[in-house]
Formats: sequence, structure tokens, C-alpha cells
Amino acid sequence: MGKDTTLSTGSLFHIKTLFDYTPIVKTLQSEELKFAIKAEDEGQIVSYASRGYRYGPSIMQHEDGSYDAWFSSPGNNSTQWDWIRYRHSDDGVNWSKEQIVLKPTSGSKDRCSVCDPGVFYYDGYYYLGYTSTDDYVRDGYNNSAFVARSVNPDGPFEKWNGEGWGGKPEPIIKYDGDPDGWGIGEPSFVIVEDKLYIYYTHFDLTGGYTGVAVAQLGENWPASIENKGMVMGRTTQDSMDVFYEDELELFMGFSIENKMSEGSRVALYVSKNGMLFEKYDDSDTYIEDYAHSMGIAKDEQGHQSIEDPLLFGYAYGKGWGRWNMKFQYLSISNLSTYKVVSK
Repeated sequence: MGKDTTLSTGSLFHIKTLFDYTPIVKTLQSEELKFAIKAEDEGQIVSYASRGYRYGPSIMQHEDGSYDAWFSSPGNNSTQWDWIRYRHSDDGVNWSKEQIVLKPTSGSKDRCSVCDPGVFYYDGYYYLGYTSTDDYVRDGYNNSAFVARSVNPDGPFEKWNGEGWGGKPEPIIKYDGDPDGWGIGEPSFVIVEDKLYIYYTHFDLTGGYTGVAVAQLGENWPASIENKGMVMGRTTQDSMDVFYEDELELFMGFSIENKMSEGSRVALYVSKNGMLFEKYDDSDTYIEDYAHSMGIAKDEQGHQSIEDPLLFGYAYGKGWGRWNMKFQYLSISNLSTYKVVSK
């Protein structure tokens, strides 16, 4: 047995085949829940490959219709592979000039890179989760998940150090598998009833999945994290960004399928309890080939309504690191049917 893997610096990776691995994800839908998704139009390129790659946007939508977006970008081209940058928009169309808001800490456990941002806001702080490693030898493998916080969306950020905030960082979800595996990262956050759900990617030498950890919110919530393990198996799926739909009382996850390949599709996964996701629909309408690393707009606590089309973004491009980043609007139609119950 063997695997065919293509990898470049940073934590972004492309597994072409996963052998002897049966995903837990199901394609069967319940009779009561039915959804259809599609991109509304071709969207807007917000960053061109000629400026250097951008990928993995985390998009926060505010009540006044404005947006904040954080995303991965090139670092210093030597010892720091990726940095995280930030932009703001009042309307989702016109975006501010980029700002670098997070870099690795030299001589620390995130010294190689900071990338794959996932952001939420709670009790006066923006919390920015990210992927990193201190393993220069494996060149992008052996990752863990980290977090930093700031009172402002553009920083300065202080990193979780294992006991509090500031100084050299410690992982919030540590990868302890074979160091030749990609590891853990790409966090997505959702708050439901004062509990923080942390969705993350896990890939080792046997295969991959999307997992979840939970924490009780408070000043030092990373100290309370409990890892609950797999919520969805993965084959051609990319990282999953999740929000909670209050009216439907559902967790809704979004991912690119056939990532970094022809025929890329955006897919919807649904969970009633946040612990087990089932696939409900996918679409390639207006989705670029060779797409990957998507994020979908949600509010400060990771909630969203599907009543109107939602802003989402992803990177795309055939050559490694030669990626445009595009923002589009995604419509989600609720086709659910309900059984009539007689009294």
C-alpha cells in the first residue's frame, strides 16, 4: 500500500488518493430535511495570483452589513512560510487595503508558519485560530492547532501559552501521531449555548477526517478543551467551515470537494447535534476548477441565517501557489418536507 501526496511549504496540502479508507460521511438524506445549494454568479476576484497566493478566508459578517476577513498569505520566503492578513469591507464588494496581523513567533512551537485562520468574537476579544508547526524538516507536516486573541480585528494579537495569553504559544489541539502525517489544523469555531465547538482537520498516514473539540467559554477557555474526535470522514473533501442556523437548529458545514482538481464543487453537510455530519447537496455551478480552502460568512459567534445568499470565498488555480482568491454568494434553498401529525 502507498499514497500519492503533493505538498508545498505551509500547512496546505493535497492528498490525491486515500487507500483502504472508508469515510463515515453518508449521502442519504432524511425525509424531513432537504437542501439545495449553488453559487449565485461568477463572483469577484479579491486577490490575484500575480500578487502572491491568498487562501483560506475566515469571513465575519456584522449586523450592519459590514465584513471582516482574515486569510493566509506568503511569509518572508525563508524561515516563515505563511502569514495571516486582514481586510475590511462595508458592503462585501469594496475591500480595504491588506494588513499583516499575525506572524510566527521565532524559537517557538509556531515558528514555521501561521495559516488557515478561523475567527470568532466573544466577551471583548477576537479569537483567531490557526495552523502551525515547528518542524522545518518535514516541510509542512506535523501540524497542530493554535489560537491568539485581540481586542481589535487587526491586532495586535497575543497567543495562548498553555496557561494564559501572551508569550510563546502552545497548541490548543496537539497532533501526537506519526510526525510524517499532516497533523491537525484548519480550525472553525461555533458557539452554541455557551459551549464552543472547534472543528478541525486531522490527517495522519492512515487517512483523514474532520474532528471536533468542545470548550466551556471563559477567560482561559483553551484550558477546558475536550477533544471529541471524528464528525465526518474525508476523501476528496477539503477543510470544513461550520455555522449554526438558529431557526432550523442545525449545524451546517461547507467544504470544497474535488479540491485542487478539475470539477471542484461546493458541498453542504448538516448535523443536528454538531457531532455527526451528513452530506445533503453539492454544486459546481460557477465554481472554479482547482478550488480549495473555502470559508463562509457567519456572525461573531459562528451563527448564520440561510434566508438570503451568503458570502463565501476560496482560492483556485492549477499551479501550486499560483492562486487567485474569489468571493461569491451562495444560496441555500430549504426544500424540507414535514410529516402531518394528527392529534
